[in-house]
Amino acid sequence: MQHYLILSLLLPRVGSAGPGLAKVITPMPQQIAVAQSPLTVKIQFQGSSVGLNRIYFSPDGQTLVTASADGVASVWNLQGEALVRLSGQKPPMFNARFSPDGKVILTTGYDGTVWLWNLQGEVLEKFEPHRAATADALLSPNGKVVVTASDDGQTLISNPKGTRLAGILKPGTARNLAYSPTRPLIASVSDSGMLYFLNPNGEIQREVQTGQGRMNHVRFSPNGNFVITSGTDGSAKLWSLDGSFVVEFKAANSGWVNGTDFHFRGFHVATASDDGILRLWTVDGRLIQSLPLGENNKLTSLNFSSDGKHLAVTSNKGQVWILDVSL
Repeated sequence: MQHYLILSLLLPRVGSAGPGLAKVITPMPQQIAVAQSPLTVKIQFQGSSVGLNRIYFSPDGQTLVTASADGVASVWNLQGEALVRLSGQKPPMFNARFSPDGKVILTTGYDGTVWLWNLQGEVLEKFEPHRAATADALLSPNGKVVVTASDDGQTLISNPKGTRLAGILKPGTARNLAYSPTRPLIASVSDSGMLYFLNPNGEIQREVQTGQGRMNHVRFSPNGNFVITSGTDGSAKLWSLDGSFVVEFKAANSGWVNGTDFHFRGFHVATASDDGILRLWTVDGRLIQSLPLGENNKLTSLNFSSDGKHLAVTSNKGQVWILDVSL
């Protein structure tokens, strides 16, 4: 027996500035062999004395970067040893992530600035794209564009020197960003419950009201055909690129879902929630494992390594867990 998911394939539409979409039905095996407990804690360490807002693996999966509420980004190895501390940006620091080539780290802060650092902790560039807090920033795959999201409701596209190239202004706070791994497409989510798809020229291709309240996180699937979003309503939701709702994950007993990510094969997703429980799911919404982490914790973010062998999770108490993954 097989489950079927609608895979949305991006195709050009004649006479339209936006993407056209053709739907095909693709079989996905229901029985995917997994270990009885595919997630096991490898190591736990204290990443900060205050809350950690985000964590991301480097592209090669050998190091991690965390962003903390006290305005510090830290680079760690897989043994939990601090390699570099990036400080100087006004706290709190909302996000820190690696560039696609792993050579640059981008950090964003309450003061509206974006800082670009090398791996030795030296500042390469800093600019202020927003007058309000900058919640997220990422570099395009070719390294020529920086996309930022802000409390001022703007999603902006700039060059790495900070020169503004394009952008959109929408009601609410732009919270989180993702760049498609397979096509020139950006996803942006806001605290108004909206999901936006933009091209690199800043033109909106599609708008989706998710009904999830404040949106905390968005990620593309490895094949680029889906995004998963998380919100304050306690859910994570899977969407196709034409805005069609695919499946909902009831990912919190109480509170918010703060982070979600796809395993690199695309068959599984993980969620991190205010209830302190890390959950692993199949993409069709079947819960495989629930793993409480710590006591009275809120889990604030998570990220799979690119090879799918590890999963990193953070908490509002500054803790970091690195888990082994058997999928």
